[in-house]
Amino acid sequence: MDLCVEDSPDPLDAALLESQVRRETIAASGHGDDMELAVFVREGGAIRAGVYGWTWGGCCELESLWVEPSLRRQGLGSRLLAAAEAAALARGCQQVVLFTYEFQAPGFYERRGYELVGRVDGDPSGTAALWFRKRLFVDAAATINDGAHTKAPPRDS
Repeated sequence: MDLCVEDSPDPLDAALLESQVRRETIAASGHGDDMELAVFVREGGAIRAGVYGWTWGGCCELESLWVEPSLRRQGLGSRLLAAAEAAALARGCQQVVLFTYEFQAPGFYERRGYELVGRVDGDPSGTAALWFRKRLFVDAAATINDGAHTKAPPRDS
């Protein structure tokens, strides 16, 4: 066996690791309801903004939220976040968690009801890594979706 440090690993190798960890996590937790979640803003087929994550075990984890710079400060990020929250709620999630950096947009999430639940200073040097959570409530379902079109599957009973 060889131990190899790689600067540019093959994406298939990284996907293999993620798949193995995911398989073992599902087996250990008993939650097998994981499903990707994405909301995109498209123009002429091109993605201009979007949010990506997944739902699993009553929780939604958002990994990426991006809006093209020319479209920022127009409420699009808020609409994307609201649409993802509505889809998560429709899937039976009780909360959304997400990760960001101190230099990105922590105030954006705080203004939308997210609370800071974790912080690691110096990750990376000179700033901090932040973890946020927002609890979802069924009675908020009508107000979470701000006119965005969502394609959430029906909940299994």
